[in-house]
Amino acid sequence: MLSKTLKLNVFDLFRRLDGEQNACLLAGARPGLLGFGPAETFSSARLGRKALSAFVERSARLQRPVAGYISYDAAYPLHGLKRRAFDDLRLPDVCLHAYGNYLTFTSADTVRLHFSDPSFPETVRRILARPLPVPRAYRSINFRPVISPAQYARAYRAIRDYLYEGDIYQINLSHRLEGATDMPARELFLRALRHNPVDFPSYFESDGFEIASLSPERFAAIDGRRIETSPIKGTRPRGRTRASDERYRRELLDNAKETAELNMIIDLLRNDLGKVCRTGSVRVRGQRLVSACPAVWHTFGRITGKLAEGCSALEALVSMLPGGSISGCPKKRAMEIIDELEPVVRSVYTGVIGSIMPGMRCDFSIAIRTIIKKGNKLYLPVGGGIVYDSKEKAELRETFDKAKSFMKILQ
Repeated sequence: MLSKTLKLNVFDLFRRLDGEQNACLLAGARPGLLGFGPAETFSSARLGRKALSAFVERSARLQRPVAGYISYDAAYPLHGLKRRAFDDLRLPDVCLHAYGNYLTFTSADTVRLHFSDPSFPETVRRILARPLPVPRAYRSINFRPVISPAQYARAYRAIRDYLYEGDIYQINLSHRLEGATDMPARELFLRALRHNPVDFPSYFESDGFEIASLSPERFAAIDGRRIETSPIKGTRPRGRTRASDERYRRELLDNAKETAELNMIIDLLRNDLGKVCRTGSVRVRGQRLVSACPAVWHTFGRITGKLAEGCSALEALVSMLPGGSISGCPKKRAMEIIDELEPVVRSVYTGVIGSIMPGMRCDFSIAIRTIIKKGNKLYLPVGGGIVYDSKEKAELRETFDKAKSFMKILQ
């Protein structure tokens, strides 16, 4: 594998991709990755751990990074569950590309080319020489909810009953917004990114669909034997003035319900890491940190550990699925209730998106604030955590707060 450092803006290159197929841009991963024209693809209707492991190991031997997603629904068999919700999108449960020629970056303006094809640097220069696409008007229908407030209320009341009976302590309930546009998916991603400057922006495409994810939440980063996860739980809208913005931030930090909810998820993630880490190595490095997103404030935690001997990075990653912050506590029972109450499968939403680099260094984010584009149709699921002290109308409003910045991209 050859390599070469170039001074170029990775987004300038991404904007000029035209005809290059199955592109992936992970701008928040460590390092960032841009690939197109994959050498091999793993696409499966189920997780298939042995086949997935063989694909990842083969790619590592050939020094190819693997990038893509594992859906939320892929985790059902891991917990001995069978999903019942309707699979209307019919996307693969797992879709990963292995790139023989690709770019990595730690800043947007300096990239490193990695290639087995000696003509790849010239291919990159030729793409950069293309003119930028000319902006035009697109025909779009903005996002709107599929379910009614009454339908949400019925699911919420069922959850309250489960909470009262002690089946669960916390659960994430989601619903879907839908829209349509003839805007190319890559342009859609760039527009979404302008309105959502988050930590983990990801774009991924495969045959017949595209994903634009503007996630604020890291699922897991694994470097050597060190693993880190940063669950988000707790949300307030951003204010229109500096004073109201600060008031919402303080309200979030002072709210006992939000604090308890985050602590529950941190404990769940500590247990998840404890299953794959050396005894005594799991540490909570941040209990109640604050993240400022364009439309909302979030609180989050940070937990680290050292992988046990004999546990591979891929095994650790898969064992933690799905993320505790977007399922519930206890996780298995929460997943059963989600499958019962949500009418369609989540698919990519609340799954994980990221990369496994040569050397088995992994970085995956939770697929929230994520648009799935299939043809001209757009799907934007939104959700939030519910505990017994939650209020129905506030929880529904929170889901729309999370989608607020996405409403601007189709206008």
